[in-house]
Amino acid sequence: MSVDESIVSTNLQNPSDALEFLANVAGRNEGAAQTPSVHGSMYAVSPHQSGADQHIQDRTPSSNHPSPSVMQIQFPPYQKGLVSLGMMHALIDRYKMKYHQFYSVVPPFLLEADNLAASSVHEPYLLAAVCTIASKDERSWWDTHEACSTHMQQLIAELMYGGIATLGAVEALLVLAEWVPRPPQSMTAVGRGEEEQTAWMLSGMAIRMGYLLGIDRTGFANESDLEAPDYIRKRLAWVGCYMSDRHISVRVGKAFWSRGPAMIKFSSRDFQDIKYPSNPMDNFAALCEAHLELTQLFSNAHDVLYSSKNRSAQLNFGGEYVKYIDDFREAMSAWYDRWGKLQCTSVIKAALIISFEYLRLYVNAFAYQATLTRMAQDYSDQPSSRGPQRSNGRVAFTDYIAATPDARFIYDSIDSAKKLLTISNTLLDPTTEFRYMPLRYYLYVIYSAVFLYKARSTGVLGADGGDVKRTVGEAVERLQKASSCQNDVGDRYSRMLRLLWRKPPPQQGPQPGTSHPNGHEPTYQPTSQNAHVTAQTEQQNHMNIDQPPQGAYTNAFTFSWLDLHAVGDFATNNNGNMMDSYESLDEVSGEPAYGHFDPNFVQGQQQQMGWNGFSAPGIIF
Repeated sequence: MSVDESIVSTNLQNPSDALEFLANVAGRNEGAAQTPSVHGSMYAVSPHQSGADQHIQDRTPSSNHPSPSVMQIQFPPYQKGLVSLGMMHALIDRYKMKYHQFYSVVPPFLLEADNLAASSVHEPYLLAAVCTIASKDERSWWDTHEACSTHMQQLIAELMYGGIATLGAVEALLVLAEWVPRPPQSMTAVGRGEEEQTAWMLSGMAIRMGYLLGIDRTGFANESDLEAPDYIRKRLAWVGCYMSDRHISVRVGKAFWSRGPAMIKFSSRDFQDIKYPSNPMDNFAALCEAHLELTQLFSNAHDVLYSSKNRSAQLNFGGEYVKYIDDFREAMSAWYDRWGKLQCTSVIKAALIISFEYLRLYVNAFAYQATLTRMAQDYSDQPSSRGPQRSNGRVAFTDYIAATPDARFIYDSIDSAKKLLTISNTLLDPTTEFRYMPLRYYLYVIYSAVFLYKARSTGVLGADGGDVKRTVGEAVERLQKASSCQNDVGDRYSRMLRLLWRKPPPQQGPQPGTSHPNGHEPTYQPTSQNAHVTAQTEQQNHMNIDQPPQGAYTNAFTFSWLDLHAVGDFATNNNGNMMDSYESLDEVSGEPAYGHFDPNFVQGQQQQMGWNGFSAPGIIF
């Protein structure tokens, strides 16, 4: 076919199609049979490959790899003597046994020690990611982790700077987004969501590469070539992209990277050939389908309830969210009826149910915040009719909640947060199981503890406050135990939760009638006398935390329970003089602290905060 005939039959929809056509013409003139498409070799050449040894990852099946006997290990930390052959074998086996079961996008051939040499040549990104993750959670591997992490950073820079895309690079970025490498020692000692930002950017980069490679087409049954090399691997990688995108974006409150077709149409039949290397008895196909359905519910809840600040505000006052939440509750109940009794390893089952309980919390908590917003608005619009009040004139949320239309949602949100923490506390060993779970499960525990603090601040917990305090305290201790070092994610956020739940240090408050330049009520710093009165009240009421302390109150409404940066700022600012003495933060305070709902605080923040009127700028909840 001549060039003129070829261009007539070529569909030129965008500049990339034109570049592909020109590449084919150039290849023909040079005597080449055909130049691969723009979704293939144009983006698939690794900086570690050259000449005839180049391997187009997304076009050549892994079974065609050269024999390891004629290859040498090409892994810079190994070549520099920083990692031995035995250590690399141990790291691969460690990843297979402790990490792979939670997020199984790494191809099985890479997890076999016999394939190490071939993997180092053809899968440099994926091998580096596996070694980086497998070395991050044990003190004895820290030097190895530093070497592997440094190498991984260089590879990511080369990917971005060189415009490279391979299927292995997509998979590497996905697993790094689930197990973010250990942060540098210079990072702040209190967690503020830094890991979430890293995960969101890594997953976004993986999705962009997936689009370049065309693996998103595996989501379209009528456009997929089931006989194509590595088709199953490509499909699983795109499913991983979809799930990571939805889960991470939901957590950080950002728009989804991927706008392609939903993966919900996939069933267990599409994953029958995939097994867990470390747990052959677990039904990976069924678990994958269960997680896909759960992910779709997360995605729908985000789109319907939390898609934008304006949308959430409209729902708060329009009331349409009641129907939506009821529909989601029906869908969640159907999901649990189908998958709640799935037989699998205890740690895998715990991870699945923790995800389900967080979805319950995510959906039902919308009604909790909507109720607070309306109460604040009613208080502002009708000062003469302020609903149930204490003798001091403040609104008592505990007296009001049962009379609200959203009572069942509010109670369910609290129940889901408590169940999530209980599952984590009772079913997962912090040092042998929870330590190796993906970042999302750490954050589900953290978000639940923060939400319960918000509920405690409005007095919703009532007589259950004592049990909740003990549950949160145990969760904080387990986060600490799950950490392998003082700068690990569990350690940093356990510090944040201790500061958040700890009663603020006593300070002399201003005299009544004192004016404040900013026009806002000052942050509550109870005096020792107030603390004594509060302790007596707590003892008399057996943890009935709806009893308000004397004086002003800390504004717990200035942060969203979904905004870890704002939560960290609130916790540290409220306990600023304790920042240098973390060893004193051994217990979670059970004192009432904030046992009322004060609309003045909410109303003062409504105009400047985000999520339903209450989160920092940039968060779209």
